[in-house]
Amino acid sequence: MLDKQNIQKIQPYQRLAAYYDLLMDYINYDIWVEDIEALVAPYDPGKTWLDISCGTGSMALRLAYLGIEMTAVDLSEHMIDIARGKALSEKLDIDFNVGNMVNYSSTKQFDVIINLHDGLNYLLEVSDIELFLKNTYALLKPGGILLFDVVTPLLCQTHFRGYREIFSDERGGYERYTNYDPNSRLAESVFTLKTDITDTVDVESHIQKAYEQVDVEGFCESSDFEWWQILDDETLEQPTAKAERFIVMLRKSA
Repeated sequence: MLDKQNIQKIQPYQRLAAYYDLLMDYINYDIWVEDIEALVAPYDPGKTWLDISCGTGSMALRLAYLGIEMTAVDLSEHMIDIARGKALSEKLDIDFNVGNMVNYSSTKQFDVIINLHDGLNYLLEVSDIELFLKNTYALLKPGGILLFDVVTPLLCQTHFRGYREIFSDERGGYERYTNYDPNSRLAESVFTLKTDITDTVDVESHIQKAYEQVDVEGFCESSDFEWWQILDDETLEQPTAKAERFIVMLRKSA
């Protein structure tokens, strides 16, 4: 699509936000909610939760249905606009805000903070992950729980080396190309979207970094959290070398 085209580089999710739910339709959010509930249940947390990388609000909506008081944050105002619209149509009261996971601040403290579906992999430096952990620690109540997932190099190597997708609809659709570099462990997804201007396309670039278990252990150990564990997201048990995604759970001292 890019041959002899004028390229306009735009911010991540500036236009892709409108397609985000379609891109994520392979995810069974109900199972994710069940898993999260099961993981936190032994600690009997309160009902004030924060989704700190909420996308279009799919997890926040389901948790709000369960009676949880949800605050939800995303870096993209376009994602938040869609999330607010979904909550309005479902008559759910969720406090949506635009914010960055590494420095988001609130007058509230939370019982549980979640950051799911690759949000942490957008942090490309360990120093940024350390800031994220310090920030979420401050946002949690004593005894509060942080849950996030981490995509591994195995997942990227298996699914994202030279991955291409073309989708068309009345809005013009998109063309996606994703490639993974095992040396840098960076996966870049380039989305090309048609515009109303002849021979001109919008291009969004999304870069994520995959992390090994030893990396995750390192930034958990260096955090202020009292306790943490790493699980395979499929089995919710100790991960093996075949794990494509981790669920990481950390608890603040009571």
